[in-house]
Amino acid sequence: MRAMIMLVGGLSAVVLGNYWFNPYVPVCRMSVVYSVGDVDERFGIDRAEAVSALKAAENVWEDSLGRTDIFEYREDGPFRINFVYDERQRAAEAALEAKEDLEVRGDANEVLTQLHQKLVSEYETYKRQYDPRSSRYEEELIAYNAEVAAYNEQGGAPEQAYRELEDRRRDLDRQRQELSGLFDKLEDLADRINAIGDKGNELIGEYNDLVADFNHTFAHGHEYTQGDYRAREINIYSFTNQEELVLVLAHELGHALSLPHVENERSIMYYLLEDQPIEARLSDEDKQAFASLCDIGFFKRLLASSLGVYNAYVNN
Repeated sequence: MRAMIMLVGGLSAVVLGNYWFNPYVPVCRMSVVYSVGDVDERFGIDRAEAVSALKAAENVWEDSLGRTDIFEYREDGPFRINFVYDERQRAAEAALEAKEDLEVRGDANEVLTQLHQKLVSEYETYKRQYDPRSSRYEEELIAYNAEVAAYNEQGGAPEQAYRELEDRRRDLDRQRQELSGLFDKLEDLADRINAIGDKGNELIGEYNDLVADFNHTFAHGHEYTQGDYRAREINIYSFTNQEELVLVLAHELGHALSLPHVENERSIMYYLLEDQPIEARLSDEDKQAFASLCDIGFFKRLLASSLGVYNAYVNN
C-alpha cells in the first residue's frame, strides 16, 4: 500500500513537473522569457535591430490576442534567438538580386511599351490628317490637269482663266509640300515603331526567359526553412527584408508556444511561407490554435497519460 501511495505521489510529481517544466503550456502560467543570442554580422543587422524585429513579432501575438504577458525580452533571458548565416541566406540574397533585376527589366519593358504606344498614337494622328488630305489633293490635281489639258487643246487659256490656273497650281504645290512633310513624319514614325517593336519583342523574350528561370529556381512554395525552433532556442537562417524577418520570427515564436502548423495559407502558423499578408497578423486559425493550449482537454490528456504509466506499472 505504501508503495502504491509513493507511486501515486510520484505520478503527481510527474504531472505537476510536466505542468511546470514542459514548454507545451507556458502561456498558461508565465511568459516566454527570451534574449538575443548570436547575430551574424553578414545579415546586415545589429543586436538592437534584431531586438526591434523580435518586439514586432511579439506584438503580432500579443496585440491580436489582447495580452501583454505572452513574451518578455531580457538580455539574459534563457530562451535564445540566434541569427545563423549559411547557404539559406546566400540563396535568399541571390533570389532577391534576381528579383530586383527582373523588376528593373520589367520597368524598362514598361517604359519601352509606353514609348511604343505613344509613337503609335502619334502615327495614327498624322495618318488621320494625311489620308483625307492626300485623297483631296489627288482629286484636285486630276481636275487641274484635265482643265489644263482642255485649254491646251484650245490653243491656250484666256488671261483670267490662266491666272486662276496659276493660283490653283501654287495651292497644289503647297499641298504637295505639306503632304510630303507629313509623309516623311509617317515614315520616320513607322521606322521608329518597327525598331522599338523589334527591340521590345527581344527584351520581352529575354524577360520571359528570366522569369521562367526565376520561377524554376526560386519562386515556389517552401516549408519554413528560414528558421527553426528547438527546445531552448530559435535559429533564424534567412530573410530578405524586415517584413519577412518579422513573419519568420512570429512563426517560430508560435512554435516556441508549442503551436502546431495550421491549414489556412494566410496564417502565421501555416507550414509554407507563401501567402501570408505583408503586414504579419494572426488568422482565426492561429488564434484558435493558441486558445487550445490552455483548454481543460490538455490537462485531461496529461492526466490520462500519467494514469497510463501507473496502470502499466500496476499490471506489470
